[in-house]
Amino acid sequence: MAAVDSKWGSWLGLVTKMTHHLLSNPFHSKQEQDHLHERAEEARRRAMLSARSTPVCSHCRSDDITCVATAQWSNEKQEWELANTFARPAHCNTCDRDGEIVWLPLN
Repeated sequence: MAAVDSKWGSWLGLVTKMTHHLLSNPFHSKQEQDHLHERAEEARRRAMLSARSTPVCSHCRSDDITCVATAQWSNEKQEWELANTFARPAHCNTCDRDGEIVWLPLN
């Protein structure tokens, strides 16, 4: 009987180590899974909007900043998304300098 208890004990130990986020329900349809993913994305966007910030020039603190970038159309979101900034510095149109930007919180 002790051998059976030992087997069950180690099996139960494995079960308690499982985490919910690693499990998926095979009966959920692809549409339901997509809907859950969309809800998570929307929650992430709302969280980002609640902590809004703006880039400013590190030299003069102007927010008149431009950056060379490529945008790509998202069929899923129906909006343009930033695809690449080519690791080039931002340009301040106020002091006419290329340089670093600083992110400041918006009220």
